[in-house]
Amino acid sequence: MKKFNILAITLVAGLLFFAVSPGRTQSTQISPELDGNIWLDSSSAEKRAFLYGVGSATVLEFHIRTKHDEQPSRFVSGWVEVFKDQTWADVEKAVDKYYANNPGKLDENVLKVIWQNMIKPNLKN
Repeated sequence: MKKFNILAITLVAGLLFFAVSPGRTQSTQISPELDGNIWLDSSSAEKRAFLYGVGSATVLEFHIRTKHDEQPSRFVSGWVEVFKDQTWADVEKAVDKYYANNPGKLDENVLKVIWQNMIKPNLKN
């Protein structure tokens, strides 16, 4: 179930990311994963749209789970906990900085970068 939820969140966020990309044409092939290459090639508005989409889906998942007395995944609860006082600009800059400091890791998925470098190290549990 956890894999399905994360997959669903990633899918929704990816669709939102590409739906709001006015510079992308229909002939552009959609990548199955948003990695550092695509991230760095994207405008700030596209990056924030992706983050907003993932954030919206994640917070929705958090509230649905807690309303039904279910435990949200560590990713979902971590996202809510770690990013509650940050702006999308803060998160965007942190991801930009990660890829700038790790040019050999541009093939890493953006959500993996966020989990491994921003959420997981800052979890209180």
